[in-house]
Amino acid sequence: MFSTNERGQVGIGTLIVFIAMVLVAAIASGVLITTAGQLQSQASQTGEETTSQVSDVLRITDIIGSVNSTGNNTEIETLKVKIRLASGADSVEMNESSYTIATMGDRNSATVVSGNETTTGLSYNQSQGLDDGETTLTEQNQVIIAVFKLHKISDIDTLAADDRVSISIEAPAGGRTVTEKQAPGQLEDGSSYVLR
Repeated sequence: MFSTNERGQVGIGTLIVFIAMVLVAAIASGVLITTAGQLQSQASQTGEETTSQVSDVLRITDIIGSVNSTGNNTEIETLKVKIRLASGADSVEMNESSYTIATMGDRNSATVVSGNETTTGLSYNQSQGLDDGETTLTEQNQVIIAVFKLHKISDIDTLAADDRVSISIEAPAGGRTVTEKQAPGQLEDGSSYVLR
């Protein structure tokens, strides 16, 4: 039957190797679990930021230019930009946005303007669905008007007849919208025009 003359023995060396293998496996699994948790957290944060950049976008619906004559120049000095949330966008605080304005004509100029109301030459008018002084767009039906007094903003020119203007608005999360319009061929002092 079975022989009992031979017995298996476990030496101290084998026991030490076994314990070392268990310890190495425990440490490796701990590192893997920690790394997986960090990667998951980082991926989640990156996903949220990317979603915000894509979805938190402001939409420019109209740009109205108001004409003023100074000396021999009859030019658009004030732009009223109607802004609302794009579809699916979360709330956007307009004071945390920024604008890039470029004028193109006989003279070309461009500048970046902080969306903060304290910026010289910029103010907000609450148009639809907002209380006086409110500057946070929270719903799709709300409209705010950003008023740019071009002659008061440094490094930007007023618009002559047929000049083009490009306005880029960037939400705090990074979503960007660019709109380009052209002034009419004839400008009359004191008139306002929807730029096309």
